[in-house]
Amino acid sequence: MRVDLRRKLTIDFVFLFVALYFLGGAVAIFLFATQLDVSLDEELQELAYEALPAVEYIDGKPSLRDWAHRASARHDKLLSTVQVFDRTQKLSEEFGPSGYPKLCLGNAVVKMTDNNKSQSFGLRSRYVEIMDGPNSIGYLQVQVSVKQRDAALRQIILTMLALTPFLALAVAVCGSWFAGNAVRPVEETMSLLRQFVMDAAHEINTPITVIEASVQTLEDDINGEGAHSDVLRIIERATSRMKALGQSLVLLAKMESPEYRLPIEKFALKELFYPLFAECKQLSLAKGVALIAAPVPDLMINGNKDALDRVFLNLISNAINYTDKGGKVTVSFSTVSGGNGGKVVCIMIDDTGVGIPADSLGKIFERFYRVDSSRARHMGGFGLGLSIVKSTVERHQGEIEVESNLGTGSRFTVKLACVG
Repeated sequence: MRVDLRRKLTIDFVFLFVALYFLGGAVAIFLFATQLDVSLDEELQELAYEALPAVEYIDGKPSLRDWAHRASARHDKLLSTVQVFDRTQKLSEEFGPSGYPKLCLGNAVVKMTDNNKSQSFGLRSRYVEIMDGPNSIGYLQVQVSVKQRDAALRQIILTMLALTPFLALAVAVCGSWFAGNAVRPVEETMSLLRQFVMDAAHEINTPITVIEASVQTLEDDINGEGAHSDVLRIIERATSRMKALGQSLVLLAKMESPEYRLPIEKFALKELFYPLFAECKQLSLAKGVALIAAPVPDLMINGNKDALDRVFLNLISNAINYTDKGGKVTVSFSTVSGGNGGKVVCIMIDDTGVGIPADSLGKIFERFYRVDSSRARHMGGFGLGLSIVKSTVERHQGEIEVESNLGTGSRFTVKLACVG
């Protein structure tokens, strides 16, 4: 799937580039040709007005013969065609290269036959009216060949066509690399989604299987001679596990949904942590782990107290659960400067537990990921707790970091912005 999608994106990218390349080239050539024509028109107009004062009125017609003789005597070769028309627009004189024998503004095509071979060439033409007082006595037309202009435009087009295969190849290579990078997150997302579905199905299927087996036992032991109370307790635990999984999935979906509006309020950090310490103290005593809580600073934060309570309850209870008897869990606080000049409170949860392997540090916030599957399952975990923690902290515009050394313990640090 990834290869096919990458190939399709690359081909689309190349076709889009070629289309834009030729479209841009066509626009550039059109603008270039237009600018050349404007420059030619300005030169022709200037030449016409320079020759206009030399026009004489001979035998009832305008003439430039004397001007042409003087130019010939100076050995000035006329590169442009200079024509004189009478007032009926009939060509009466022409000097320089052969031109178009009619009055014309803009482009004109001249066809000539030489040695039974017909050829045509383009001209750019401008004319001005010859006036004798208030009366019009004829026209002065100046023309120049556009052969060089057409050759330049043709060369540009040929160059574009010659470069097209090489540019398309370069774009294909770049497009393949770009498409690969674009496809990778999609493929990873699809992989995570597939893994999520499989893991969720497995997690839900396990308690369902237990319930089905327990119900079968009840049916087999319908006489009342079996230990119905034990079976019912098994069913109760399995259904509770299914309920907890469903609640966790719903909570995670809410935290990751941009549409979900998390209720926010301003409250003191002490209001959050003192009840939390009291609750976790009982868990640490039962586990034989020392819970050391530093004094909570007198700071205010904006957030959802219930959601943050779940965050720190999860982190502290995890630290206790993954610390062996006789170890300790420490909760401490510090403040640092924030990016906008405000304060950021850092809440550190340190433990002396089993630690996290280096290759698992980047995965522990993924859904259903467990560092130690057997231990996590024994404690009733689904591998969703840290995913919910990370999503909740991010919804509060905060950050969560983890440091760990295998066998010596871990530190989770949550950073939240303070308010005045």
